[in-house]
Amino acid sequence: MTLSTLKNTLISCILAFTACNNAKDNTSNSIFEKFSPATKEYKNELATKLKSNPVELHYTFNKLVENNGKEYLDVEIKGNDFKATGLILVNNWTKLEGIKKTKGLSYSGAELRGLKLNIEESPAGANLIYNDLEEIVD
Repeated sequence: MTLSTLKNTLISCILAFTACNNAKDNTSNSIFEKFSPATKEYKNELATKLKSNPVELHYTFNKLVENNGKEYLDVEIKGNDFKATGLILVNNWTKLEGIKKTKGLSYSGAELRGLKLNIEESPAGANLIYNDLEEIVD
């Protein structure tokens, strides 16, 4: 192989690898990128996504958050066409006792399989409220 052929092959390989890394992430959503999870716009868009296809969603626990005396699950929510963070109000700790007991420590990254939520409309944006859970997969 000549030096010229080797250079051309090397350049072609670099271009091919670079092209592979430019794949578009189909889970982006401008509302979720522009606003924070506590804003009205973000919460309403997330509620719309949750209502549209609740079966195809994946929930991953991030941390336990306390705000104004109320406890929330900070959860990453992934659908086919979006990825967002949801703050889920917990009034009933059934099936979440381990998270409550440890204040969320050691549960970060756990899948919340079969998570069921209630969505409560509010002038400040839709609120997500914990209803039930099949299992926590750590």
